[in-house]
Amino acid sequence: MKGVVFAGDRKIEILDFPDPAPGPGEVVLEIESSGMCGSDLKYYRAVGGAASLGFKMPDHPVIGGHEPCGVLVAVGAGVPEKQARIGQRVMQHHYRGCGVCPHCTTGWQQLCVEGVAEVYGATGHGAHARYMKCPANTLVTLPDELSFDTGAAISCGTGTAWGALERLGLRGEHTIAISARGRSDCRRRSSRAKWARG
Repeated sequence: MKGVVFAGDRKIEILDFPDPAPGPGEVVLEIESSGMCGSDLKYYRAVGGAASLGFKMPDHPVIGGHEPCGVLVAVGAGVPEKQARIGQRVMQHHYRGCGVCPHCTTGWQQLCVEGVAEVYGATGHGAHARYMKCPANTLVTLPDELSFDTGAAISCGTGTAWGALERLGLRGEHTIAISARGRSDCRRRSSRAKWARG
């Protein structure tokens, strides 16, 4: 399969990668929509790519994109059908932690006590390709009434905002004020990449 790599210094490469196969506890998504986030733009723009931003990089190019949404096409050993099944429409949370610490087991793998092992699209293969492999426990079912583009936006941007509001215990009757100075890196990019089947 072809995958998009953010090489840094505003350079993109389209490289060949093997189709992924799921290991125990893992699944493979066929990507229907993959968003372009501010974090992706940092990896794209930085001279030296994600490595120059302090990420510990693998010794091979990494497929970009951490706003994945698609359909499950393969399920690895030990994944219960209740958690993931072939044909399921899903969004994917873009971190892989240790999987067993208190944060990982309660859905906060980005806060892994042991340190995040992978950030999809930066240190692990992301969604700017036809397929993406990830842990089954990072999936969220995409309801039929939502489009894949909407799911890609939810998987990072909307999910990040919701997570912050949920942790603060904010509800509809609350009022909050958010202020920022200078140039904001939080502006949502609406670009969406669709991958052609072929």
